Amino acid sequence: MRNLVLVLGLTMTLMGCARTDAREIPAGTDVTVQKKDGGSLAGRLVEVNTEQVVIESKDGVKTSVPRSLVESVKPAPAVAERSDAQAKAATATTGEAPSAPAPPEAPAVRAPDDTAKRPEFREVTVPAGTVLRLTLATPVASDTSHVEDAVRATLRSPVTAEGFQALPAGTLVLGHVTSAQRSAKVKGRASIGVRFNTIDLPGDGGRESIRTGTIVRVAPATKKKDAAKIGIGAGAGAVIGGIIGGGSGAAKGAAIGGGAGTGAVLATRGEEVRLPAGTPLSVTLTAPLTVRVPVK
Repeated sequence: MRNLVLVLGLTMTLMGCARTDAREIPAGTDVTVQKKDGGSLAGRLVEVNTEQVVIESKDGVKTSVPRSLVESVKPAPAVAERSDAQAKAATATTGEAPSAPAPPEAPAVRAPDDTAKRPEFREVTVPAGTVLRLTLATPVASDTSHVEDAVRATLRSPVTAEGFQALPAGTLVLGHVTSAQRSAKVKGRASIGVRFNTIDLPGDGGRESIRTGTIVRVAPATKKKDAAKIGIGAGAGAVIGGIIGGGSGAAKGAAIGGGAGTGAVLATRGEEVRLPAGTPLSVTLTAPLTVRVPVK
């Protein structure tokens, strides 16, 4: 029984010390409340009484800690300013020398704001009917190209839309051969057809599908040249026939020469269509194209 009384007395003495320690700190001081369970709370001291210690966080939240759970209440080292009398009183109460104030913390270094340097983008629409002026990079020809052969070209002039440069010069445009007909010996003129369906947008825009009209080139007609060949053949035959057999010989020679010229025409193909690399082309968008452009 006597031992129990001594233990209770010692406990009350320790609690009294804790209360005295807390009460010596003026309200409004930034403090650290050390709890007996090892935890701690930091904030502005609001009130100390026999039942609880009340502190307020920086967010304005008040927390009450029962005195029975309080191990100690100490001013925060960074903001505590005690007079010599207060320091001596704290030393006499706790038996510990006052701790030196902690050095001020270095100001936090803010990370650079990348958003200020990051370009903004907006979407602009190139309307249908816009003419794309291209420079052919892949040669095509009516007698060597085949349907579905890949064709490449680049924009030789930029395209603007809504006041912005939507497509810069040099932008790659991709397509394919849609038709390739070589010239015939008797009838049929050579032709080549090309259509573009993909555009390689600049930067990280990737590739976008487009719809354009078909570019068709047809070889020129050769009727005048064919007539000239037949006429030259007939004339040469008439001269030779006239020398050999007079008037009747001239007529026969003309017929023979004309037939030879006709045979030469029938045995010869017409002209082919050949578009070498570097050939300028123009193609029209048949559907609108929406692209993202940087806004400075």
